[in-house]
Amino acid sequence: MSIPRTHPARFQPSIHPGVKLEKEEYTTKERDEKLHEVGKIAAKIRNHIASKSKPGASVWDLCYEADEMIRDAGATPAFPINVSINHVAAHYTAVLDDKLTLPDKGVVKIDTGVAMDGWIADTAETVDLDGSYSKLIKSTVDATETAIKFIRPGTNTGDLGGIIEKVIKDAGYEPVAELSGHLVERYVVHAGKTIPCVKSPRGDTVEKGEVYAIETFASNGQGSIHANLQKITIFRASPMRVRPRSKYARKIVSAAINDFGGMPFAARWLEKLGLSKAQIGMGMRELQNIGGIIEYHVLNASSDTMISQHEHTMIINKDGAEVTTYL
Repeated sequence: MSIPRTHPARFQPSIHPGVKLEKEEYTTKERDEKLHEVGKIAAKIRNHIASKSKPGASVWDLCYEADEMIRDAGATPAFPINVSINHVAAHYTAVLDDKLTLPDKGVVKIDTGVAMDGWIADTAETVDLDGSYSKLIKSTVDATETAIKFIRPGTNTGDLGGIIEKVIKDAGYEPVAELSGHLVERYVVHAGKTIPCVKSPRGDTVEKGEVYAIETFASNGQGSIHANLQKITIFRASPMRVRPRSKYARKIVSAAINDFGGMPFAARWLEKLGLSKAQIGMGMRELQNIGGIIEYHVLNASSDTMISQHEHTMIINKDGAEVTTYL
């Protein structure tokens, strides 16, 4: 099977088994220029949404504005923006008819992913809603920036995890061991290799030309998280052996591959397909039943815990990190 070289699914062979990947049409220089372009877009959106993240702000409005800013910039979301409050560590984005607002006290993590022709920027920062958590937030900023200084070709990612762990622990907090930074490839946000938040004896080797998102998480509690099995807000297309029966499910699958490039998506985006909330629910339930979508559960710490996050994307050159998401 062969597909057009401009079709996003050619970079998602797991969705289309047997896809023939054609020769890459970008030079390294052109790729790097595109990564810097998309990185600046992601950074501006991250900063803008963070500036709007104040007590009482609507999570729906924040997510909707981020979606529109990405599209107005001529880009697409690499994943739905995460707006994760207090003990919620990751994977919360606005659901259909979301009424959630930011609280008067605590923190909110703004994690933004932007893609242009499949080239991805992934970046995050944490907002202190009442001025009580500046030290917690600084611990992840410092951990990420320290790791950026050390990463270079030949670096072991398990050793980088040890550097991140030390910075966070020296600040008096616990790193979140279950979450990590990651290799980024075209149309693929998490591409296999990881950079943990703790030292690991089984790290990967960083190579020249690779793209990474260094992502650190700190907790003022025990540093452990769990999946909320009752809360799923982000999805991705998955290979299917059974063809969906309903037109709603088929429409969702088509959008997931063709419109969203096989990357993670939010149910709220499906309204633009002309589907009602009820039709979206019917189509999604069918796809869940036949294994047609991958689900990303919301990740929580204990309810009395605060989690902070800081993240940048970078190209690895011969001298170290060339960060694409700085402004």
